[in-house]
Amino acid sequence: MKEMDEYLALSHLIKMNTKEMEELNDNLIESEQRYKSLFDHNPDMIYSMDLQGYITSVNHALVQSLEYSEEELLSTHALQFVCDEDHKRVVEHFRLAVHDKPQNFVANIKKKDGGYILSSITNIPIVVNDQVVGVYGIGKNITWQQKAEEEIEQLAFHDSLTGLPNRSLFEKRLRELVSESDPANHLLAVMFVDIDHFKIINESLGHHIGDVVLRHVSNQLRQVIHSQDLLCRFAGDLFTLILTIEKPSDVIDTADRIEEALQLPIYLDGQEYTVSTSIGVSIYPNDSTSADVLIKNADTALHKAKEKGRGKREFFTGDMNAFTLERLKLEGFLRKAVQKGELEPYFQPQFCLKTERILGFEALVRWNHPDLGLVSPMQFIPLAEEIGLIDEIGRFVLFESCKQLKRWHDDGAPHLSISVNVSGRQFQRLSFVYEVKEAIETAGISAEYLHLELTESTMIQNVQYSISIMEELRELGVRLSIDDFGTGYSSLSYLKDFPVDYLKIDQSFIRHLSDDFFNTSDAAIIKAIIMMCEGLSLSTVAEGVETHEQMKLLQEYGCHTAQGYIISKPMPACEASEFLRTFLLPKNSTTL
Repeated sequence: MKEMDEYLALSHLIKMNTKEMEELNDNLIESEQRYKSLFDHNPDMIYSMDLQGYITSVNHALVQSLEYSEEELLSTHALQFVCDEDHKRVVEHFRLAVHDKPQNFVANIKKKDGGYILSSITNIPIVVNDQVVGVYGIGKNITWQQKAEEEIEQLAFHDSLTGLPNRSLFEKRLRELVSESDPANHLLAVMFVDIDHFKIINESLGHHIGDVVLRHVSNQLRQVIHSQDLLCRFAGDLFTLILTIEKPSDVIDTADRIEEALQLPIYLDGQEYTVSTSIGVSIYPNDSTSADVLIKNADTALHKAKEKGRGKREFFTGDMNAFTLERLKLEGFLRKAVQKGELEPYFQPQFCLKTERILGFEALVRWNHPDLGLVSPMQFIPLAEEIGLIDEIGRFVLFESCKQLKRWHDDGAPHLSISVNVSGRQFQRLSFVYEVKEAIETAGISAEYLHLELTESTMIQNVQYSISIMEELRELGVRLSIDDFGTGYSSLSYLKDFPVDYLKIDQSFIRHLSDDFFNTSDAAIIKAIIMMCEGLSLSTVAEGVETHEQMKLLQEYGCHTAQGYIISKPMPACEASEFLRTFLLPKNSTTL
């Protein structure tokens, strides 16, 4: 009986071990299938290498991306598919991975047709029984990201109309030159060149002709400067130059060449046109050793030149204080403008290109002085920022806009939103979030109908702080947008990280959609921005839309919202309310 019991126990043990082995085998098969599925169906390029760097396995994504067959890839050394310039660096990353140190790097991978894919590669050691027996490689194609970054950087530092470097690059380069130069041995000239009466050209002949003039002037200026000089389009019809000179009189030679070059007439529609320019100059280090002051002084000299008439030039001098006195006078008026009720919110409608209805309004501000009349925002907003009044003005616009939105909601348009511009100084203030919350609660509106517009330059001053403030605003329910996209330092990484809802395409990119000659390039840029926003789940708003053709093209490209004179100019609240009532009438609901 004892032996029988032992046999039975042994038989039971064998059965249990057999069952456990079967279960273990099933688990191993399932694990292998899971691994194979992860390996074969992963959209990233995955491969394994032995300790000498020869490829031992590849997935379908790698075969498809490089266009080699699986047989051509297997047992081939991985370096064969790496760009020659990247060999040394890739070998070092492989060596570290073999020593059980995972690596991440970027390299150009060669395709069968001779082209290259820019890839972000992760090398992971394959460890079996505590020994590294090979290396896994995981590659992600980031070629599109590189192209997008290059395009965005081009937008950030170059003017789309003339192709010249823009203000951002001008200021950056001037600061670099000033910091690198020895005041005792080097002279620099900052030259401001402004087209005389350009506003009349735009108003009498149209913006299309104005753009032709700007391109003509930029082409002529290119031909007269030296290779070491920098020519930029600063803003509007204002061009700026940084000249490396031996003596101040060298600037006169450049100014003479500019004047001579611009004597060449422009022929438009059978008519001959000529332009002249006013020039203001400041000299480093004679006038200042600060880049910002040099710019300010050149601008002051330019205004002095323009006061004297067409085609004048002026060097900055210490007695140019009359302009400063006028500025101080304007500053004094501006400091009392809010208290005296001289500031008034204006509203420009935003039109949905899909539903063809008014979605909301952008709030702007106008200053109506009893003696000076209607003062341009381009004149008093920069001054308000410089003297610290922009906080007070920004708060005024924010609260008044929220109150007006509440009136529109109560009057039967509860779907409307209001967009309010936020200055960099206002946004960086610690109390800003509380101020926004107070404005919402005081007006009695839902936070989702308040949209705050932030410029790129505002957000990148302190990225982490900006993100934290934006997240607090989003927690309130407020919507956020990036204003004037493409005019500052635009970065895909910032777009990905910033918690924003909308992106506003700057009007400088919209303007030429109706210009057949420039339509192709500008259309490509706008399409790229819209496609990028779709990938990032951002809505797009096109600013400065002025023609039906532009509206039609933007609709075709998939832009969500349009804003501009084709819909309406900015209006006081009473006119905006009347516009809204008229627009919402059934007989006018599909017309502008």
